[in-house]
Amino acid sequence: MLKIKQIDFIKAVYDDSMSHNIFSIANITFSNYEPIHGALLYWCRNSTNGEYTAEGDYKFFYDMANVTYFASVKFPKHVRLTRDQKQELAYILLEERGSIGSYSFPTHINRRKYDIEKEYNALTFPENFNPATIEPILKQVSMKQVLEIQQQHPHLSKRFIRQYISWRSRAAQMHINDLEPYLHMISFEHLCLTNPYLTEQYLIEHLEQLAPTLQYNYPVLNRLSSSFKQYLIDFLQQQQIPFNEDFANKLEQFIADDHFYMDKEVTYFEFEEFEEEMELQFFEYDVGPNKWSGSEHLVKGIPSLACQKYDQYGFKRKTNKEMDTLIATVSQTQLDLLCAVLEPHWLHRYRNKLNWTKICRYNRYLAEDFILAHLKFIDFEALGEHTSCQLSEEFMLKYMKRFNHKNPVPVVLRNLTVPLYEAYKDTIKINLQLLHKYSTSIAKEELIQLEKLLSE
Repeated sequence: MLKIKQIDFIKAVYDDSMSHNIFSIANITFSNYEPIHGALLYWCRNSTNGEYTAEGDYKFFYDMANVTYFASVKFPKHVRLTRDQKQELAYILLEERGSIGSYSFPTHINRRKYDIEKEYNALTFPENFNPATIEPILKQVSMKQVLEIQQQHPHLSKRFIRQYISWRSRAAQMHINDLEPYLHMISFEHLCLTNPYLTEQYLIEHLEQLAPTLQYNYPVLNRLSSSFKQYLIDFLQQQQIPFNEDFANKLEQFIADDHFYMDKEVTYFEFEEFEEEMELQFFEYDVGPNKWSGSEHLVKGIPSLACQKYDQYGFKRKTNKEMDTLIATVSQTQLDLLCAVLEPHWLHRYRNKLNWTKICRYNRYLAEDFILAHLKFIDFEALGEHTSCQLSEEFMLKYMKRFNHKNPVPVVLRNLTVPLYEAYKDTIKINLQLLHKYSTSIAKEELIQLEKLLSE
């Protein structure tokens, strides 16, 4: 048995195209074998039926019902392991690294099936063509509709109308990174309706172009914060636009519920974790305290280059200089909306310019260590309304009195423990109904004990 002494994962320093596939590099040291430096952990689209790649790398499918993608490990050429040994070591590395990082996939979401450039060049655009001319809701067009459009705009040929609508329908489904050169030929109203990859920050940066059609783009609605959904509702009311019937009678739930359209989300890559641990035949490894759980982006200190350059939705991250320019030029409304989506680096960099009430209530990246480091900025009443922030029992015990307890405090109920309840049972507003509402965020053992205490 080869005894693994230590596994170190390091940053993937490759060019853009390579870093999208390689999500980590591993160095392995043994107590009874020569070290292995530079084992590449990567994912790839599956194109063959074999168990191994052409290079001999074993394919690990995270979901056997969907073998579109696999993960594998490419070992340096000088490594003198057998194929079975490589397979087992690859398994160890992939499991130890955690599930394939979510940052690795959205950066490569468009495997260009549609040749947007070729089809674009085949179009003969009329002089001074305005993309808003063509009704944004049209995805396919009948001859009757073509004639109606031509009647309103005689300078457009039937051929162009048909070709343009077909091109626009396919192009608007692509990621903005790929669509950038052609955005001037697609109305923002159509993008709001059909593009599934629009992010909240992108919409905020183009707020002056926001269109009512966004309320029908369910994958995008699924990703929006309560802050932006409230803005969208106010925007529709100001424009006197009827609400989408799908949520018109459930506005409060639509705004507050982060999972309102979870079934509509864009799935970049589906997989299941290894359900059973492989029985090791060739290697021994005492995991000890080095076990990492969760995806790549949750492991601090070892992100891939793709993670550094792109956000989780595939948009290239701005440099400090680019973000400085953005913050200096946006309106106050845009700045307030950005408070919900800016990552901790930006929250700290612009801490004296931002609205901390909105940060504390809505920002999805808030974490305890960040809160403690910025305690003088924290609005505890607003933090109490946060719907997903995870806080330790120690933190809650120490700062419980800083929250406003006139009404039930969501962040307290989400992080409730028995010691916390017993220490502040005269302060915390809670009953069995509320406890069950927040039961999914409370540990099962704590929940049983809390139910007993509240029933007494």
